[in-house]
Amino acid sequence: MKNEKRILFLADINSVHTERWVKSLVDRGFQINLFSLTAPKTDWMNNCRNFEFKCFGIDQATVQSNSRFGKFSYFKAKKEAKAYFQETQPDIVHAHYASSYGMLARTIGFEKTVLSLWGSDVYEFPKRSILHRKLFKRAVSFPAIVCSTSKDMAKEAWRWIDRSYVITPFGVDTDRFSASSKKSGILTLGTVKSLEEVYGIDRLIQLYADFRATASIDSQLVIYGKGSQELELRSLVKGLNLEDHVQFKGFVSQDKLVAAFQSLDIFMALSRRESFGVAALEAQSCGVPVLVTSVGGLPEVVDPESGVIVAEDKPENWLHGLNQLMDKVQMKTIGDAPRNFVIENFSHDVCVDKIIQVYEDVERV
Repeated sequence: MKNEKRILFLADINSVHTERWVKSLVDRGFQINLFSLTAPKTDWMNNCRNFEFKCFGIDQATVQSNSRFGKFSYFKAKKEAKAYFQETQPDIVHAHYASSYGMLARTIGFEKTVLSLWGSDVYEFPKRSILHRKLFKRAVSFPAIVCSTSKDMAKEAWRWIDRSYVITPFGVDTDRFSASSKKSGILTLGTVKSLEEVYGIDRLIQLYADFRATASIDSQLVIYGKGSQELELRSLVKGLNLEDHVQFKGFVSQDKLVAAFQSLDIFMALSRRESFGVAALEAQSCGVPVLVTSVGGLPEVVDPESGVIVAEDKPENWLHGLNQLMDKVQMKTIGDAPRNFVIENFSHDVCVDKIIQVYEDVERV
């Protein structure tokens, strides 16, 4: 399908979400130009038709810095971002992430601008100082349309600036993330998360210890991911005498991600904070039921028929929630419910349709 509309993305070229949005939109016939503050670390953009990009060249560490100096380095990119806008002459500017690319979009000043809020730009950035809060408000007040990945994130953004927000979640490639009947033969609980405090891997290990102490069925816990808490978490496993039952699988590459989800009987995310819940959706797309805490956007991405949501501040109830899910698994009443939920509500096609509708709406500005 040919589409004459040209979209200028202001986004991190190294984000997997940027990659997925670009590929999905060019498949729908859009022409995409991308301005990134950082240079590409992979070659995903090779052979991507109707797509061109320009990178400013700030190093990744500076972009990810929480310091004022790091954030102010964005302003050095103003001139080049404006020049690239003039060169490409887009029909729409779409900025991804308020605290960086949203500020560049305001600098460009094009009236047909869309801003997508992603997560820490809403939950963390405005809380750092009065200056950060002011920058956030300026970035979010400017665009014609502001999108939020989840309802919870929109609610959080509304605390800082009262305006309308359109919900446009990240989509899942349901053809790629598919169900499999091949299992290990032992009940496998697990997660695919960075080993950081915010994702509650320590909670997961403690819950598993409680589960093993009461369950009659043999089981194992597998943890995919890397992060700063790995040594601490391994020490916790050793202290609970779970070394023979807990496996740290390390970082899982994109080409092995589907197999990781398919190996699980239950996916668990006992996060302390989470803006959306892509991993929970990918697990369900693979036919795996999920147990999550009631934080951020996680409750929005759980199939109500097959999943279980536990109160984040009531750890005494987590084991009960896991046992509820175990009953469903053992009774084989879950069926295709998790996957059908994702297909109907969060497939790539559904989510790309929502973004295209946003583009149609901003065109009328």
